[in-house]
Amino acid sequence: MSERFPCWYPLQIRFRDLDPLAHVNNAVYFTYFEEARSYYLSLLERWLKEWPGEEAIQERQSAENPRIQTGPRATRYGLLVKEVSCTYELPLIRSDRAEVGVRVSHVGRTSFIMEHQIRDAHNHERVFATGRSVMVWCDYQTGRPHPLPPALRHAFEQMEGRSFPTPE
Repeated sequence: MSERFPCWYPLQIRFRDLDPLAHVNNAVYFTYFEEARSYYLSLLERWLKEWPGEEAIQERQSAENPRIQTGPRATRYGLLVKEVSCTYELPLIRSDRAEVGVRVSHVGRTSFIMEHQIRDAHNHERVFATGRSVMVWCDYQTGRPHPLPPALRHAFEQMEGRSFPTPE
């Protein structure tokens, strides 16, 4: 099961992550997923840089949507989290050495699904939690979904070693 994850992110379980029962608080798992997602996306840079075409170049303009503040970068398009879920299997404790696996399991027209698995870094059969994130490529100006850039789809295909055909 774990072999299907092309990316593993090592966890640093901090004292502040623990609850009064001395195991990782349930809400912290979502932070672990977020850190691993960010790491996965950073690994895509090598394919995004080599992709030719204007779709890789982002429009820059001032944010006109009061619900999405893009700050000084003012990129028009980017990712938003639509949904995140977690299934807890075993409690994580401070002394555990764990890692988060990340993979893209589905790429649609404007969104994609990422799967996560938190496992023991040494005993890979020992799974602490699994999760799923739905990410949407969004036009920050309108706050609406926008078609995924071909460069991003290409990068997913390179990372995952399989194709994600563009839906009709």
